[in-house]
Amino acid sequence: MSTLAETAPSQTAYAAFEPARPAAVAPARGRRLPWGKILAGAALVVVAGAGIGSALYYAAGFESTDDAFLEGDVHPVSARINGTVSRVLVDDNAHVQAGDPLVEIDPADLNLAVQGAEADLAQARANATQVEAQVARAQAEIAAASARIAQNAAQLTRAELDFHRMEMLASDEVRASSKQELDVARAAFDSTRAARESLVAERASAEAGLSAAQAQRSVAQAQIQKAEAALGTAKLQVDYTVIRAASSGRIAKKNVEAGQRLQPGQPVMAVVDDSVWVVANFKESQLAHLRAGEKVDVRVDAVEGRVFQGVVESFSPGTGAKFSLLPPDNSTGNFTKIVQRVPVKILFSRDSLGSAAARLSPGLSAVVKVAIRP
Repeated sequence: MSTLAETAPSQTAYAAFEPARPAAVAPARGRRLPWGKILAGAALVVVAGAGIGSALYYAAGFESTDDAFLEGDVHPVSARINGTVSRVLVDDNAHVQAGDPLVEIDPADLNLAVQGAEADLAQARANATQVEAQVARAQAEIAAASARIAQNAAQLTRAELDFHRMEMLASDEVRASSKQELDVARAAFDSTRAARESLVAERASAEAGLSAAQAQRSVAQAQIQKAEAALGTAKLQVDYTVIRAASSGRIAKKNVEAGQRLQPGQPVMAVVDDSVWVVANFKESQLAHLRAGEKVDVRVDAVEGRVFQGVVESFSPGTGAKFSLLPPDNSTGNFTKIVQRVPVKILFSRDSLGSAAARLSPGLSAVVKVAIRP
């Protein structure tokens, strides 16, 4: 026990424990808020909101689609006659004017046909001249017969008067003339009357000849017209030996060479018209505010950096699906609504094309934006 008492520390060995006193706190100063940053952030939010709002307002005034393509008239060029190509006068992609010669076909056989048709026409005209002469002769014969009949009428009148006079003189009361003289007067009267009948028959024959000649003249005129038509056809065939451009444009799909044998209707090339337009396929939900005459911005992928101006020209009378090869029939099974697209024709403003017009070809992709807000 004594040992433990000796080793136990005394209270004096430790410093007296006293609780720590709080340090003196300096009086706090007033803290300022970062108003500059707050105002800058608020201004940034306002500007961003205004930008987004204006962008949304601007976008609400337009309807756009990238389902748009350039279209144009493509005129097929084909042969109209049988023949062998002698020359091809144009190259691929060359620009031609309406009426320019494109292909020549050997015209040798057709030139011979023209010569034959000309000979037939000359013969028909000669026949017509001969018939005209026959008509004139028949008319002259009628005139001569009429003159002879008139002369005979005077003779017949005189013969009749002489006969009646002799008849009176030879009567039993007078007996101033003999029976022989009466017979002579009667014979002269009968002869003159028979001659009149003969002359009338001659005039009738001449009139019949005139009718026949006039009928032959109609036939001759018809033959002339037929020969002229044949000659015109032969010359037209010769003209078809030169195949010409139907419109101004550029040559495409040229598949003809010299020495090639062509058949009527065989295509040899195509001419793509200079005029192009845009067909934009808008969704049916976009058509509510589209109207003809509205202005359009057109961007063509092949002409980067250019924005062309155009105008809405017309709307298709049906959707693209309606005019497809196999139009849908929603009554044959389960129905799933699909948003349809309607082709809209857009014409370019000529002033906006400029030098880029030569680079616009049918089939190119485009993006259109139509201003629907006045």
